[in-house]
Amino acid sequence: MQARSPATIAPSPLLSRLFAHDVIAVETRQPIGGELLLPEEAPYVARAAPKRVADFAAGRACAREALAQLGIRDFVLHVGADREPLWPPQAVGSITHTAGFCGVVVASRERVAALGIDAEERYAVRRELWPGICTNAEQQWLAGLPPERAVEAATAIFCAKEAFFKCQYPLTRQWLNFEDVHVKLERGAGFALIEPQRMLQLSAWQPPPWPARFAQAAALTVAGCSIFPVQRLP
Repeated sequence: MQARSPATIAPSPLLSRLFAHDVIAVETRQPIGGELLLPEEAPYVARAAPKRVADFAAGRACAREALAQLGIRDFVLHVGADREPLWPPQAVGSITHTAGFCGVVVASRERVAALGIDAEERYAVRRELWPGICTNAEQQWLAGLPPERAVEAATAIFCAKEAFFKCQYPLTRQWLNFEDVHVKLERGAGFALIEPQRMLQLSAWQPPPWPARFAQAAALTVAGCSIFPVQRLP
């Protein structure tokens, strides 16, 4: 069965800002119905709430469009034991969705070892949420910022951590907590450094700190992280 690609799926300039030229980024900002899932994908959300079905369908539709640009067509994106998307052997990728936005990035596994992205509403991480997300040092830094800017920065920290968690997991199979890494933002440049707060398995693949990028546009904050094959520098 050949799946349809909704016209609402388009290249994502916002997500493209987070990566080098090796990464394909697409997005949709319109709802996508579960009827566009491939038959093998639909059972994963057979009992899910309508919002979960819509998010899942949007992610799969965007993934198919992005993978097609790598020459991989109508691939069934199964769900792994830890609910992670199972990408084709020759590709890596990541999916994110938040209110009114779904994005996917993919790349050839020969060029990129792992990818992670996250998108959130720009002012999602309010001050009362900081203790559960931010290290003590991050909270101290945020407290010194003007209130609105602090919420924006806290959201960027959250996005960077989520993107990093998604990126490292396929390589290490290691679950991480928010206190396991510290994020340093270079706000004007849109860069971030991920610093471990304990020994992480990714250190055996690539020594820390690990770079990430973030961007803000309209009501969204996005972040992305990539790990390159050990024999290739970014």
